[in-house]
Amino acid sequence: MIQIDEEKCNGCGLCAPGCAEGALQIIDGKAKVVSESYCDGLGACIGECPQGALTLIEVETVPFDEEAAMKHVETTNRGPSVALAPTSGGCAGSEAFVYSSQQTHEENTAIVPDAPRQSELHQWPVKMRLVSPQHPALKDSSLLLMADCVGAAYAGLHEDFLKGRAIIQVCPKFEDYEFNIERLTQVFKLNDIKDIAIVHMEVPCCGGLGRIVQAAMAESGKKIPMRTYIIGVQGAIKAVL
Repeated sequence: MIQIDEEKCNGCGLCAPGCAEGALQIIDGKAKVVSESYCDGLGACIGECPQGALTLIEVETVPFDEEAAMKHVETTNRGPSVALAPTSGGCAGSEAFVYSSQQTHEENTAIVPDAPRQSELHQWPVKMRLVSPQHPALKDSSLLLMADCVGAAYAGLHEDFLKGRAIIQVCPKFEDYEFNIERLTQVFKLNDIKDIAIVHMEVPCCGGLGRIVQAAMAESGKKIPMRTYIIGVQGAIKAVL
């Protein structure tokens, strides 16, 4: 059975995608086992916890109920509109669904826009793994630290967030957590970053982005003003922290 150290758990939600049976959920800011019968004891979620809050313990418990677990996953994976087959257990971030847009596909047939649009990007590359900590765009800059999926979801990205900023783009779920901390620590040490705009999606796996920044600031000894913007899957700003 999985055991959760609530003192270490910060509710980032990274463990939930690793549980194909949907046994883990974030409740009141902490990871919880919603039912012991949903936990198969495999421990796939352990490697997803950067806080080391998850361990496997040998205890007497109820038998694993695979049928009930799969029904639970099916129920929790029903999206806000048309739900499709789940792709990663009970992970809200991997849930597949479609929703209606104000503009239909038939109305949006132009490949080339009628009028040129000004890009606010003034550097290359942009990915965390590729951006050198000594990139000239970072010197004395305001920094946009953005989760990958934001670019597809938020229509006003260039005007609202990228304008006048250097950018580092990263996927908190699939890229190396420790590397990202080390790279960002070097960025903070070698540059006088004025402020940081953290922009990520509302899904649980994106929540690790803010923690990467906090860890890098602690390692670098810097205190940089920052603000976090959370983007909904339909493209609206859901929260500003």
